[in-house]
Formats: sequence, structure tokens, C-alpha cells
Amino acid sequence: MSILYIMCGVGFSGKSTLSKKIAEYTGSVLVSQDGMYFEKKDELNIDQDDDNQWQMLSGFCHERILENLKLGKSVVFDDVALRFEHREKLRELARSVGANTKVIFLDTPIEIQKERQMRNLITKERHDVEQRYLDQAIAELEIPTENENVFVFRPDTDLNKFLAELANLV
Repeated sequence: MSILYIMCGVGFSGKSTLSKKIAEYTGSVLVSQDGMYFEKKDELNIDQDDDNQWQMLSGFCHERILENLKLGKSVVFDDVALRFEHREKLRELARSVGANTKVIFLDTPIEIQKERQMRNLITKERHDVEQRYLDQAIAELEIPTENENVFVFRPDTDLNKFLAELANLV
């Protein structure tokens, strides 16, 4: 049975890095909100600060998730999924095609997030995120509860053990 892995966490918590590792380990398709932005930004002339355009990109991601789940493929969705209602919408999408869901919450201390953000200003490994958006995300975060089939990943978590546990529990 296919699984939709729903990543949950604020900017610089490690979602993209962990998403790639989960997708590789489980043989899942990786769908990324940021990836969709870079794929569509020139074609659609997207303004990075326009909320309506991010909603449109979210719709494109949901379509791609649904396409893959319908084909019986598991999907890792790399986005923030900060609020319960966001995760519930994704669960409903998965249920509509008989797929299961697992929420991966990245419980990364703010000090580590800030350190990664500062390092990114130098390395430019990823696009910059304005501080106001990071602050807004922290304020909006609704930490997933155990009834959401949540797996918590912390910076000190043993990655190999986590991936094995994630892959074996359905």
C-alpha cells in the first residue's frame, strides 16, 4: 500500500535533507513545495512573496502527489505542514486513493535552526527565507500529536534506525 509521508517543521529544521533520505530509503517519489517553485517560477513569473501564488504551487504539488499515489507509488511531501488542517487536507487526499499517511515532525531546537539560517546566508545552499516568514511559521506551528501517526526526528536521532523504523511500520 502506498504511503504519503508528510513532512512537518519550520524553515531550517532539516525537512529537505531528511525528505531526500526518506525518499531514497523507501523508494518514494519526492514532491517538494520549494522544488515546484523553482520548476514553475519562470513559466508562471512567480513572486516569491505572493501568498496566492504559493497556494497555486501547493495545488500543483497536491496534483502531483495524487497522480503518484494513484499509480501505487509512495510519496514524500517536503513542505512545512505547520497546522493540523494542512496535514488533515493531505491525509484526506491520501485516503481518497486508499493510501496511508505518516507525519514526520522535525523537532529541531531554535538555536540549531538559527545556526543553519546564518550558515545559509554565507553558503547560499538554498534560497533565503525572510525572518518574518520564519517567525510566522514558528507562531503558526501546531505540533503533531500521536493520533496523527507521527514520527519525531531530532538532530540527535540515529538516522539509520529512524529510517528502518519508518519503513517497517505501516
